[in-house]
Amino acid sequence: MSVVLIGIDDTDNEHSPGTGSLARRLSQECGNRVLGVTRHQFLVHPAIPYTSHNSGACVALEFTGDISDLGFALEFVANCAADGSDPGVCIARMDEVSKAVIGFARKATEQVVEMSEAFETARSESMLLCGLGGTCLGVIGALGSVGLRSEGMSGRFIDLPGLRELDDCVTLEAYDRIGVIVEHTGQREPCSDDRYLTGGWVRPRLVGGRAVLPVEWRKQENAWICVDRKTNKAEKSV
Repeated sequence: MSVVLIGIDDTDNEHSPGTGSLARRLSQECGNRVLGVTRHQFLVHPAIPYTSHNSGACVALEFTGDISDLGFALEFVANCAADGSDPGVCIARMDEVSKAVIGFARKATEQVVEMSEAFETARSESMLLCGLGGTCLGVIGALGSVGLRSEGMSGRFIDLPGLRELDDCVTLEAYDRIGVIVEHTGQREPCSDDRYLTGGWVRPRLVGGRAVLPVEWRKQENAWICVDRKTNKAEKSV
């Protein structure tokens, strides 16, 4: 059984839920095969049109069939993308994502890239990349999200099986059960009976292909809290 990645981008407008929200809805259409949904940040620059933060999303799932059997994902995004959006979708087996695609993805985090470069990269690497409406500009973030998810070192999980069902206060075992690696920062050593406060918003980092959650000790709460916490300006896509 292989892992398949579905990258999407530019599916929203100023009034709709973000691309991350749509990616999570798409993951629900994929059933219990989903391994997680990640958010990936690309360059924010005046020359780049974007709705909020220029981020794409990627759904990772276990899959045994042909890529063509995932055509429902294209139809889903095309039907659910917001009016006025420029959606793009990329679908690939993770072990077939090439260095060229990863290089393109890295470049998109640092430089302005053109849509033609995304299509050319996908074409040269025999990858499925589709523009589904508007200008189709979302193909850049869709291909980039697949590249960054495959590399496994840049992004964060916006969904994992069980992630959004965590209570406000959990134990370390609760994170272990859903496959989140907790990274304790600071000088204090963790104890077996320590509490971990989630704040109702846990978004592990993508590190080494795994979900890694840095936490810090907060004396006033007598608990560990997430280093990455939700703010009033949190991205719309998460």
